Amino acid sequence: MLNRRSIRIKVLQHIYSYEHNVGLSDDIDSLKSHTLEDLKKSISNIDSFLYQLLSLSLSFREIDSRKREINEKSLTKKNKLKFNFSNNKVFEFLGENEKIKSETIDFKSSLGSEEELIKDWYKLLIKESFFNEYNNLENPTFNDDLEFARKLILSFFLKNEDINSFFEARNIYWDIDKQIIRSMLKKTFESLNSRDFNTFAVASLSEDIEEDIKFACSLYECVVSKSKEFDSYINDFVKNWELDRISRMDLSIIRLGIAEMTSFSNIPVKVTINECIDLAKNFSSQKSGKFVNGLLDVISLNLLGKGQIKKTGKGLIDNK
Repeated sequence: MLNRRSIRIKVLQHIYSYEHNVGLSDDIDSLKSHTLEDLKKSISNIDSFLYQLLSLSLSFREIDSRKREINEKSLTKKNKLKFNFSNNKVFEFLGENEKIKSETIDFKSSLGSEEELIKDWYKLLIKESFFNEYNNLENPTFNDDLEFARKLILSFFLKNEDINSFFEARNIYWDIDKQIIRSMLKKTFESLNSRDFNTFAVASLSEDIEEDIKFACSLYECVVSKSKEFDSYINDFVKNWELDRISRMDLSIIRLGIAEMTSFSNIPVKVTINECIDLAKNFSSQKSGKFVNGLLDVISLNLLGKGQIKKTGKGLIDNK
């Protein structure tokens, strides 16, 4: 299953989006429904973007291979580059994987006129020190090939401004989704730890995507449908603050926390609060973690006392 932290991030994205647009919409029910469908699509598409990054690496390798062929046919052969990228065993293996091969075809067909961008990005790559260090190796080892593959995808692709702008145009949640994808790619590279690739597997977003989407939708719908009820709890315990003085992000995180505590009996209260603290630290201000912690802690104690929080299930283990 998709880890719960990633699901919470996706749900928070869409709660925040809904709250941002609710004052601008004349049809709240339509907005709820549209945002819910976008949440489902957003989760389902993460795998696709991971494959697009793998496909992009193979497109880079194709450019390098063409340059090698031109160099080999050159009469002068002044260019003494070794073109190690073209001979990289990791990318050679990835290029033979049927799923990746199919996704690469789909990715290329989706590019249209943007295909020229890949050539521009390749030109940026060959200026990178890690590329030149690798390309100048006399006889790269398997570990050299694997380390280059890691740096190309995890560092160059995920940090290059132009490439990220391209993916942001395709996915408005890219800035956050790429953190999930980075984790998946790391697991994928960990499986490429032997020369015969007998442990290779592209990390999947989820073993049960339907179940994960169901959980995400339930959490989203709970927050949206009960926000006024949750706000009344917040109003009872927030000190020296009016509700409209709480930032929209902090308010979204607190509502998410209350929804999870009151409506999902198998998730421990402590886990929910800790996860909300992390969300606040990562997506709000520096002081938000402490604020969210204090407020959810006192709300949870009050609701537990009233019997409005009931937890069941062996061990109350949360899949983090």
